[in-house]
Amino acid sequence: MKKRIISFLLMIVLVCSCFAAFAGCNKNDGNKEFKVGVLHINPVSSTSGYTYAHQQGIIAMQNALSLKDSQIIIKDSIDDNNSSAINTAIEELIEAGCNMIIGTSFGYMEELQNYANEYPNIIFSHGTGSLDTFGEGKNNNMNNYFGRIYQARYLSGIVAGLSTTSNKIGYVSAFGTTIAECTSGVNAFALGVQAVNPDAVVYVKTLNSWYDPANEAAYAKALIDMGCDVIAQHCDTEQPSVEAQKAGVYSIGYNSDMSKAIDNGEQTVLTSVVWNWGVYYTAAVREAMKCFENGEFKNTDAWVAFGNYYGSYADGLYDITPLSSEVSSDAASILELVKEEMRKGTTDWDVFTNKALSFTKENEVWTMSKVDRELKKADGTATGEITVSNIVGDMPYWIQGVNYVA
Repeated sequence: MKKRIISFLLMIVLVCSCFAAFAGCNKNDGNKEFKVGVLHINPVSSTSGYTYAHQQGIIAMQNALSLKDSQIIIKDSIDDNNSSAINTAIEELIEAGCNMIIGTSFGYMEELQNYANEYPNIIFSHGTGSLDTFGEGKNNNMNNYFGRIYQARYLSGIVAGLSTTSNKIGYVSAFGTTIAECTSGVNAFALGVQAVNPDAVVYVKTLNSWYDPANEAAYAKALIDMGCDVIAQHCDTEQPSVEAQKAGVYSIGYNSDMSKAIDNGEQTVLTSVVWNWGVYYTAAVREAMKCFENGEFKNTDAWVAFGNYYGSYADGLYDITPLSSEVSSDAASILELVKEEMRKGTTDWDVFTNKALSFTKENEVWTMSKVDRELKKADGTATGEITVSNIVGDMPYWIQGVNYVA
């Protein structure tokens, strides 16, 4: 009897051990030595802003897939205007045995494509780019990823439009009409403003750089001196929000929650447009792992099937942060109506369609309707139909209600 009990207990231990081993392998998708290299434009030690948001996504991916620290190799402070520095960083990641290399900044696109051509057995993923690298005769080991962040900018525009008293809203943008990511962001923000406050005007100053803390602060101050009482941004650091707080005006942050990055930010930062990059990085690394078997490259089939990525609001890839106590309760009610529309992903309305959202309050309840409109450029000419390709790669104009400030 005693022998039977011992045998039974040993069998339970064996089964549990096998199950634990299986579960561990499953968590790591069978690629215990799979290595991911990451290029960041700013220091990985950043506590807010662009690189901080991406690095939080990398950490979320690492935890979700149970990767060891040794499987994540970071190269940070890599200027995306410096080809030599980019090439050196990529080569070091290749020499370190990375199976996948992620470039988080727009300016890494050309170098990543060159190395993708040269190293077909490594998976490359480029953030915010516009290249289509899939198809016959192309380097099917590289993709581009981004999301419909213009939707979140529209939401933040609603907050700004309901919070300004001067009807002058400032916007510090990395680039002007040469890069559609920036132009579509400003235009979407302005459309959000106009949806609730048609008298407000958005004034834009452009840095011609993604990362320029000194001018981010200087340009925000210049816009404040013009009378702008809300300052929004599309740049890498918290400096526009810092300048707004100093001047006693409001701000809209970007990339990470700027209310946590500056003193008294919980009051002056009305909200921030933020990314949840872990949504993408977890999905992408999981798919890239499928291109390998027992640490050896198999093929790119899984990566080709995954393809270029353009995430939506419904995916949870981006949002705006909780509103400051300075924001009216009306804003929260209106935002919920728009968010629900975005979650549904309806085909008859998006930020740049020929339908505008209109809001009405009756008996303390807000309702939303859609009305026909014709979008026009700042010069008064019609924009024509705006497609995803325009939003991502070709929007060389401001819309009416946006004024460029030299």
